[in-house]
Amino acid sequence: GRRPRCPAGRAGLHNGYSCKVMTADPSAANRTILRPAIGTAVAGLVGTVWGAFVAGGQGVIAGLMATVVVLLFFGLGQVAVQKVMENNPAMGLNVALGVYLGQILVLFILLLLLRDATFFAPKVFAGTIVACALVWTTLIVAGLAKRPQTYVEPESTLGLSDDPEVVARLRKPGS
Repeated sequence: GRRPRCPAGRAGLHNGYSCKVMTADPSAANRTILRPAIGTAVAGLVGTVWGAFVAGGQGVIAGLMATVVVLLFFGLGQVAVQKVMENNPAMGLNVALGVYLGQILVLFILLLLLRDATFFAPKVFAGTIVACALVWTTLIVAGLAKRPQTYVEPESTLGLSDDPEVVARLRKPGS
């Protein structure tokens, strides 16, 4: 069956489960995307400068295109994963892995299709895409590892406390 959902922002005893819910921080989702976006933009800037040195104007075009592709593609993927996590946290990891694998596959196909392009430097494009994707992924994982998680415990864990005040507080809805 489905896990019971605790009322948003409330702890206590609900439907036979003890809920310990972190208060939702509306800016947390923005921060989750903002830090990787800034890091990826910096990596893209470095790739673009590198492209300017090794390939001139075509290198600049390649570096900028790669940066924009990664920012848009990975940013939209993260927004999709966050929407799933809000509505169905149990599916979050599966969706995140699926989105990530899909993104890597599409980027690989894009690199294959553009490997012989003449309007920009394909090697700069490939190198910048790889660098930006690695920076994005590293910063997303680091950011998510630091976020507190909401969890639900079965009521049976209430019996682990010998303190009647703790048990009464946990049983009281809205505490």
